[in-house]
Amino acid sequence: MKPPEIKAALEKMLDDAWRQRDMDAAYAVYADEIVFQRPPFPPVTGLEANLAADKDMLAAFSAIELEVNEIVVEGDTAVVQWTWSGEHTGTLQSLGLPATGKAVVLPGCSIYRFAGDRVVEQWEYSDLLGFMQQLNLIPAFA
Repeated sequence: MKPPEIKAALEKMLDDAWRQRDMDAAYAVYADEIVFQRPPFPPVTGLEANLAADKDMLAAFSAIELEVNEIVVEGDTAVVQWTWSGEHTGTLQSLGLPATGKAVVLPGCSIYRFAGDRVVEQWEYSDLLGFMQQLNLIPAFA
C-alpha cells in the first residue's frame, strides 16, 4: 500500500473500532499473525487474541471517544497520535477490575507496520500510569 492508502485504511479502522464500535469491521485491516506490543504488558500475538482484548475494552467502557490528533505515514509504517476517553462502566477483564464509574482520558500514540494491505505489527505507547491513577488502581502523585 502507498502512504495515502495506509492513512485511509487506518482512519477507517479507527472509526470502525471506536466510533462505530464494530471491532470485526476494524480488524479487516489486521493480518492473522498480528503482534501487538504495549509495554509493560507482554506482546499479544494473533488476530483472535487481539480482537478479544479490544472487545474487552468495548465491554468495560461506555461513552468512548477517540480523537485522532495526527497520522504520519512513511513507507510501510504509520504513527497515529490520539486521545482516547471513556467511562468505566463494566468489568475490565484484562485487569480483573469491576466497574468503577470513573471517566478516564488516555493520550497516546500507536505505530503500525504494514505488509501489503495488512497490519502485521502494532506498538502502543500511552499514559498507562495516568490511566491506572484515574481508575484508582495506583495513588495519584501528591
